[in-house]
Amino acid sequence: MRFLHTGDWHLGRTIRGRSRAGEFHDVLAEVHDIAVQERVDAMLVCGDIFDSASPGAGAERLLFEALREFVGSGIEVLLLGGNHDSVTRLEALGRLSELVGVRVRAEVVRHDEGGIVTFEKGGERAQVAAIPWILERETLSALEILEPEHAARQTYHEKVATIYNHMVDGFEDGAVHLLAGHIFVDNALVAKVDGSERRLHIDQAYGISAASLPSAPQYLALGHVHQPQVLTDAPAPTAYCGSLLQLDFGERGQQKVVRIVDATPNRPVQHRAVALTKGRPLVELAGSLDEVVAQADHHPGAFIRAVLRVDAPERGLAERLREALPDVVDVRLDYDRDVVDAEEAEFSTLGPEDLFVRYYRAQHQREPSPELLALFRELMEEATVLA
Repeated sequence: MRFLHTGDWHLGRTIRGRSRAGEFHDVLAEVHDIAVQERVDAMLVCGDIFDSASPGAGAERLLFEALREFVGSGIEVLLLGGNHDSVTRLEALGRLSELVGVRVRAEVVRHDEGGIVTFEKGGERAQVAAIPWILERETLSALEILEPEHAARQTYHEKVATIYNHMVDGFEDGAVHLLAGHIFVDNALVAKVDGSERRLHIDQAYGISAASLPSAPQYLALGHVHQPQVLTDAPAPTAYCGSLLQLDFGERGQQKVVRIVDATPNRPVQHRAVALTKGRPLVELAGSLDEVVAQADHHPGAFIRAVLRVDAPERGLAERLREALPDVVDVRLDYDRDVVDAEEAEFSTLGPEDLFVRYYRAQHQREPSPELLALFRELMEEATVLA
């Protein structure tokens, strides 16, 4: 059987207040086209379907329209709950959607009570151990949460590993065996807000070590980490599909993908990434205002984070940049803060006339005339007398 592995849709996500609904619509249509062209039997959506537990009507409409297209093309769907999703909302969706071939698993259930989802097509059968996000507060007791943080994380890791390995105990002979989960795995690449990448370790976030993942599945389809990647240190073929779009500037430059998985019982799977082309790229441009404007010509259609190199903060600079480049959604200033802090400290020792002269220079880029200074002194004397 052939599966499409995706996840981390985050429908409803905006970027600095700008809607991305059109991008989500286009990329979901692209995923559907890939599924049809690849003759996929089923799609695994591995959590974080929505960006928040209370998505707006527009986000729900995007999901329903996408599911309608997949079901209409004869493709069954498994939706897993992620840490951004509402268990109640997804369970309500599942009560109706299962009638048309969309299975929903919003929270963990035993393998013999629905934790293993079965797909059948063309005389073939596949079993998918479906494990949505496991909440820390539901896994750890109150006493365990009060333990030192490292000990609590280790306890969570051990209990989640037990759940994952217990779930695959329900696999039956003669079927394709897959696992779909939404979880942090130790040593996975994640992006920082500033765009650099680091390795995520379980002493930094609740998760599970790669070695603790079960070896029984022929393929582990994971969601939660937005960087597409294959985990080479897991005991069975394991991959994060990544998010559909570059959701924030920490993901700039990432090639977004879905994964196609071909599986036959008792044989190694074949899996590969298929690149997604829809959605606006995110770029960071640095330099003076004029330099950033010039660089933007090389990135048509991109959302831009501008890092302006300046001597000191200047009022209205961000507004001027946005007037020149409407696609700038984030402006940051790069300047020597030690120098500015020293200047600000010096201001506290200056008299009114010196402060006026500095202000005039900053606004007009020239010295005030002797006549203007004489008028300033006159006004200051009148103000002092009135005080």
